[in-house]
Amino acid sequence: MNKIEKREFSWMNPSLEIRDTNKYGKGVFAKEDIKKSEILTIFGGYVKTIIEEEKLDNAVSDEGIQISDKLCFGILQKEDLEGASFFNHNCNPNAGFKGQIFLVSMRKIKKDEEICFDYAMVLSKSKGAKFYKIKCGCGSTNCRKFVTDNDWKRKDLQDKYDGFFQWYLQEKIKNKK
Repeated sequence: MNKIEKREFSWMNPSLEIRDTNKYGKGVFAKEDIKKSEILTIFGGYVKTIIEEEKLDNAVSDEGIQISDKLCFGILQKEDLEGASFFNHNCNPNAGFKGQIFLVSMRKIKKDEEICFDYAMVLSKSKGAKFYKIKCGCGSTNCRKFVTDNDWKRKDLQDKYDGFFQWYLQEKIKNKK
């Protein structure tokens, strides 16, 4: 039987590459122009609870993609960092979610543009978990200054990102209407 080589958990579009952002570490950038609605990444990883993720080493405790009120998936150790680990937050994103694992372009993306999504598209407060709040330095004209796990509840963001939230959040929003 043929053996499959060890691969990364996630698939990243070959039109993307990791580069230094010259602001806040590494980021994912377009090597060429990308059309609207293109798949940028298919995320993968170990499924874990939000509480379990909080207990991981600081280098990876914020790397997971939340997929329900209690669960996320992602890596467990620093050695597993991969291309998909370097998508940064932006309050004016060019990427959003389709379903639970697909990150897609929300608009045309130009060559050399950093690929970012708004963490409000994936984060919600989990019972028993610490409140999530990070300072934002994205520099966009509509920067919120902070990102929290309650941002998805904002009507302005719900309208702006309709159809691009993680599936579980999109369902929560739909059921509240």
